[in-house]
Amino acid sequence: MANFTLDGKICIERELNIIPVESEIDNLNTRFDIEQTCKWINKNQFKKVCLQFPDELLGISTNVYEEIKKQTNVDLYILGDTSYASCCVDIVAAMHVESDAIVHYGHSCFSKTELPTYLVHHKTSLDINEVMSTISLSLVSNTDVSSEKLCLFYDAEYEHIKEPLSKSWFQQYPQSYMAIIDCMEPKPNQYLGRIIKNKSNQEFPIDVLNDCFCIFIAKQWYLLDPASNMFDVIEETVWFKRRRYLIEKCKDANVIGILMCTLAGDQTKDIISRMKQLCKANGKKSYIVSVGKPNVAKLANFPEIDIYVMIACPENSLYDERNFYKPLVYPFELEVALNSNREPYPALHVIDYNELLPGKKHHCDISEVFEGTDVSLITGKIRETKVSSQGTCKDLIEKENWELESIGHNLQNRSWKGLEQKLGESDVKIAEGGRKGIPIQYNDEPN
Repeated sequence: MANFTLDGKICIERELNIIPVESEIDNLNTRFDIEQTCKWINKNQFKKVCLQFPDELLGISTNVYEEIKKQTNVDLYILGDTSYASCCVDIVAAMHVESDAIVHYGHSCFSKTELPTYLVHHKTSLDINEVMSTISLSLVSNTDVSSEKLCLFYDAEYEHIKEPLSKSWFQQYPQSYMAIIDCMEPKPNQYLGRIIKNKSNQEFPIDVLNDCFCIFIAKQWYLLDPASNMFDVIEETVWFKRRRYLIEKCKDANVIGILMCTLAGDQTKDIISRMKQLCKANGKKSYIVSVGKPNVAKLANFPEIDIYVMIACPENSLYDERNFYKPLVYPFELEVALNSNREPYPALHVIDYNELLPGKKHHCDISEVFEGTDVSLITGKIRETKVSSQGTCKDLIEKENWELESIGHNLQNRSWKGLEQKLGESDVKIAEGGRKGIPIQYNDEPN
């Protein structure tokens, strides 16, 4: 998925792999699933439908628009301003036109939305025989892997060949599993838009991966890149060390920012409420931060915040960025840090925040918090857990509350406090003509 951290100018300077329009028009109906899309629109009797395209497909968007318009009687809108998160459904843009549904093209993170959504994936060709041969040759030298069960994951762009891929996979590894994309409706064993199945089409919970080696949560991951035909082992040690470090940072933080990076999830409000509840129970201040598409410059405007918990889709790559002045964590990491009912350093890591909510598999009640002290594993200093008490102290004189006095302390210490309005101090002037031209060369500037 596209990276959230880049400055806006990168979107202009970035080189895109634009798909030639001529090569797509010939197989437009097949490539963009026009017939099934129109059936879905007509069946549900939608009146307004948005067509969301990633940057590399904008060149063909009008052709798709025209084909769908011929077969339906609806108002269509093309959404293209999704340079940072094209994998997520752009609910905000759809709300601007009061759309009834969205057709999402390109790579998807399968995040659930309140609006009806039809997903049209990329269709990339794949030499299945060559892929199976590469997997076999790579695993045969590793006796530990060859004797274990395997689970094959594939990207959404290969969904159109899942039948022959599944047949070849189970023919070569009959005792293994395959993660099948199935996201049209919620199911009990569904995770990240996929369901684990065996050769008999029997469904299994995600826990089955604990006993598997995975190709593409498990004992070990193997990543196969069809473009280069390279087969690599994914090392999880560094990743888990980073996650455990961030858990300690959450414990050290006094002010936590809840960073909004998606409105696509149907339970976004619920996870925000839970994060605020966790912070309040542990005596920590929390603020909801919504700055559109986050980057380093925007978040640098909030130096008082010690750490950000990011509400975003599971495929967001912002968590691994090191350019930010303050760390960013998953909601699960804040849960582990502030909820003593959870295992302190779990082997399982949940990246889908929906799984943390009541009624879901990884939900855990918030523990009762008591005042006490602890030692930070990062700084080595004593940290206190401050919990507001509802009782009244009768043995000693209660210390006065000085919080009101320090409300504006952070603002006063800033070197820049914002634009000064100076109401009534500035003279009213008649509008004057401005400069003409473009910033690179105004008309009154010498060549």
